[in-house]
Amino acid sequence: MKAGFFPQWLRERRCASCLEPFLPERDAAGAEARFLCPDCRGRLTRRTAGYCPYCGEIYALEDAPCMPCGSCLQKLPPWSDFFFYGVHAGLLRELILRAKFGGNLPLMDFLGHILAELCEEHYSVTVKPDALVPVPLHTARLRGRGFSQCYEMARAAQKITGIRALPDLLEKFVRTPSQVEKSREERMKLEQVFRVAERVDGMRLLLFDDVCTTGATLRRAAECLLAAGAERVEVVVLSRTPLEGKAK
Repeated sequence: MKAGFFPQWLRERRCASCLEPFLPERDAAGAEARFLCPDCRGRLTRRTAGYCPYCGEIYALEDAPCMPCGSCLQKLPPWSDFFFYGVHAGLLRELILRAKFGGNLPLMDFLGHILAELCEEHYSVTVKPDALVPVPLHTARLRGRGFSQCYEMARAAQKITGIRALPDLLEKFVRTPSQVEKSREERMKLEQVFRVAERVDGMRLLLFDDVCTTGATLRRAAECLLAAGAERVEVVVLSRTPLEGKAK
């Protein structure tokens, strides 16, 4: 074999979405370019404007300035910072659902890389947290599903960012019914369903969930960590669900 010769077929990868083979671009950066074919990559949209910077509420105009929503103007969330990848729609929603309910480990690895890149970008200009805390499942749901998608994604992100994951720090001790059919007002009345395994005095923690709808679950988790002594709690999610009829 000639020096520098590398058969093209050895460079092929299977798209994490459509499973079609493709050749990754040699100089392309980002998990999207490494895990998705060009067609699927074009369907995965990053949200960079048109949302509330405090809670991520999605506005109808995707190029609108990032401004506080009405709820955050009245009362700020318990976390100190919030960032996310995109709107819970289209291909992003499809990938998350397939990872969560289909037990697709390659997809979880891909989404973990997205999470890692979000963290690397965000913390390139500020201090990294001490630990990444995935939002846990109740033990009954964990037994039924067989895995925690948030932990699997956080574990993949840990290898890249060096931010250690603490999957056992938070425990969901109350099994809550599905929130899908509940109204926003009903979800926001969620009682405290989390507790911590140990004190976290003085720690800066990054709370992670795959999807944020109203933020009620994240609020209870953040409040629990702060009550246990955390100096600061920040939140990162992969997708933010728009209010019905208010986003493109």
